[in-house]
Parts: sequence; structure tokens; C-alpha cells
Amino acid sequence: MNKSAKKSVKKRDDNKLVGFLQEAELSDEAKALVQKVEDEQSKIDEAEQAVAKQRSKKKKIWSFIFFMINIGVVVAIFASQLATEDLMSFSELLSSNLNYWFLLLALVFFGLMVVTEIIRFAMLTKQATGRNRPFLGYKTFALGKYYDCITPMSTGGEPFQIFYMKSRGLSASAAISVPMGRYILCQIATIIVSTVAIIIASTNGAWGGSTVVSVACYIGYALNLLVVVVTIFLSVSKNVGKKIVVWVLKFLHKLHIVKNYEAQYNKVLKVVNDYQTAIQDYAKHFWRFLLLLFLSILNNLITYIIPFFIVSAFIGFDSSLIVQVMVMGVMIEMAASFIPLPGGTGMSELSFTALFGSLIDSSVLFWALLMWRFMNYYIYILQGIIVMIYDYFIGNRKYQWQKKKWELEAESIAFKEEKIKSYKRSKSRLGR
Repeated sequence: MNKSAKKSVKKRDDNKLVGFLQEAELSDEAKALVQKVEDEQSKIDEAEQAVAKQRSKKKKIWSFIFFMINIGVVVAIFASQLATEDLMSFSELLSSNLNYWFLLLALVFFGLMVVTEIIRFAMLTKQATGRNRPFLGYKTFALGKYYDCITPMSTGGEPFQIFYMKSRGLSASAAISVPMGRYILCQIATIIVSTVAIIIASTNGAWGGSTVVSVACYIGYALNLLVVVVTIFLSVSKNVGKKIVVWVLKFLHKLHIVKNYEAQYNKVLKVVNDYQTAIQDYAKHFWRFLLLLFLSILNNLITYIIPFFIVSAFIGFDSSLIVQVMVMGVMIEMAASFIPLPGGTGMSELSFTALFGSLIDSSVLFWALLMWRFMNYYIYILQGIIVMIYDYFIGNRKYQWQKKKWELEAESIAFKEEKIKSYKRSKSRLGR
């Protein structure tokens, strides 16, 4: 029996079990457990469908189209940069006063950012499964970022992370809770850091940045803040959350934006329930939540200081520019956050040119843009491809051996426990 056939048989057996339990007279706790199993299976199915859709021929065609648009936009922007009369050639750049130590520091800080991601995933995985699996955390992060980078509005990361963690032996609830927990932490941390950056930018007039970039930044910030505030609000009260979902969906249904009201209601309500469960779990482990939130904020700060090292490589070290450059990095990300192209292509490049043009000489601005874009976008695509190649040749086989080892260890523990129980029973009989 092949893998897909076994999977369909297991799902059919699970459905039969759930159906049997639904027909039986159950306690409220048992009914809640059945509902939880159904919800978890539904989320896993949705994640698998999203990944299957991403890998389908039609989706690959659309991904290729988006990729070509991406390339076209980047080429157009780079071409306008290359058309600059005083642009320094690559050979001249190599022989210029470019400080390579700062570029090395940018790579080091990228590594530190990855470490914070690994620790965060490892903590969440340990909490959900009881096992320390930092390498799984790294691969899940890398593949999630890869799918975020190649899908519009960064929508592909979380579904693939759920799918991947489930395929690596995590239970349905654990495979869902780990990426969901990370996503919530990222959202809260991003809003905290962005709020501070927006306040600083407003008091400094965005340091002479483009009005278009500033407006796009405020729009992106407002949309991100709205998502977080609504999410937290819905997570506080289940009844209020349901009422808001019903009101919004009915309104959108009247405008014919939402076609299938029932399907959308169930889908949105599941998301609300996920957030409520996550918030309740964080409330039980408050200090762990604070540590994870600190790591998430640190992750943001490391990400936004990387452009400072790139700028320093071209103009030299100036500590007074650290805050300014970090705020500019936040503004660029907020401005590009609602652009439908993968990686906010177009707005990211234009925003960088508009904001950093006042700091970096026009003759090398193109090269600074290229290095920065590699560090905050293309490096994630390269990293994801390397992890996929590793899994194909080594990782998948290694996991099968690890899985077998865990099974043997579990059997050994069960065998020892049974022997101990048997010994105690025989000793008890002899004592009589």
C-alpha cells in the first residue's frame, strides 16, 4: 500500500471514529475533545491543501508570472539606477574605499537574527512536544521565509510551516500551535518596534524622506496595527469576537465581496479560536511569553540594524546615524507590507532609494541597494533552496532513522515499565 493510500485509510478510520463518538452519548469534556480533534484535522487539511496548491501546475505558472513581474520591476528600477551618469563601475567599487568589515558585520548580524529565530522555534517546540529540536526550528524558519518571499503578501509561510512540522512527527495541535505562536509574537513585536519608529520619524520629519514613502509607510503601519488590535480584541472575549465576525461578514456579504457566508464564517471563527487558545496559553506561562516577546523584539532590532552596516561600508562609521537608519528600515518595510508582489518588490527598492539617497552618494547608491536587497530578501530564497536540497538528499532519510530510534526508545521504556509491573505483581503474590 503506497503512502497516499495509507493516508486516505487513516483519515477514513479517523472519520469513522469521530462519527461513532458523535452518535454516542458523551460528556461535555468528551464532546469538546472530539470538536478539538475535528478542528485540528481541518486546519491540517487546509495547510496541506495550501501547500498542494502552491506546488500545483497552475500555481507554479502564476508563481512564475509573479516572479517575472518581480524581475521586470527590479530590472526597471536597477536600469534607472544604472543610467546615472556618475555610477561607479563594479571594478571601481572593488578598488574604492568600501569597508568590507562592515559587510561582514552585516552577515554576522544576519546570523544572530537566525539564532533568535531558532531559539524562539525551539522554545515553542519544546513547550508543545517536550523535545529539544533546534535544527527542526531552523529548517521550519528557513522554509517559512522562503515561501513568504515567493508568495504575494507573504501568505505562504505559515501553511507550509504547519505542513512541514506535521511531516516531521509533531502532533496536529503542536504543528499548528508552534507557527501560530511565532506569528502572534512577530506581529506584536513588529507593532511595538514600528510604533516607536513611527513616533521618532514623525518628530524628525522622516529625515527628509519622500512624501510618497512616508504616506505608504503610515498606510502599511495602520493596516498592521489594525490586524493586531482586532486580533487581540477578538482573543479577549469569545462572544464579542463571534459578534464582530458575524457583523463584518454580513456586511461584506451584502456588498458581494464575500460569496459564501457560511464557509467564510467557519474559516474566520477557526482563526479567532486559534488566537484565543494561544493567548490563553501565554497567560498560563507569562514569564515564558515575556522571554519570547523579548526575543521577537530583539529579532526586529537586529534586522533593522543590518542596513546601518551596509551604509557604514560606503560612508564610514557614524554612531549618530544608527537610530535614523533603523527607523528608515522600519519605514521601508511598512511601506512595502501591503504591496501584493512577493517581497514588496518595487516599493522596497524605491523606498530605499528615496530614503537612503540623502546618506549615500549617487555613484554607489545602486550597489548599496543591491547589497541591502540581498540581505533582506534574496538571501532567504537562497537559504530556503539550500534547506530543500539538504532535505531531499539527507534530511528526509535522517528523519526516518530518527523516527525509528524514537519508536525503539518508546518500546524499550514500555518494555521496562511492563517488566517492573510484572515483578511487583509476582512479589506481591509471593508475599501473600
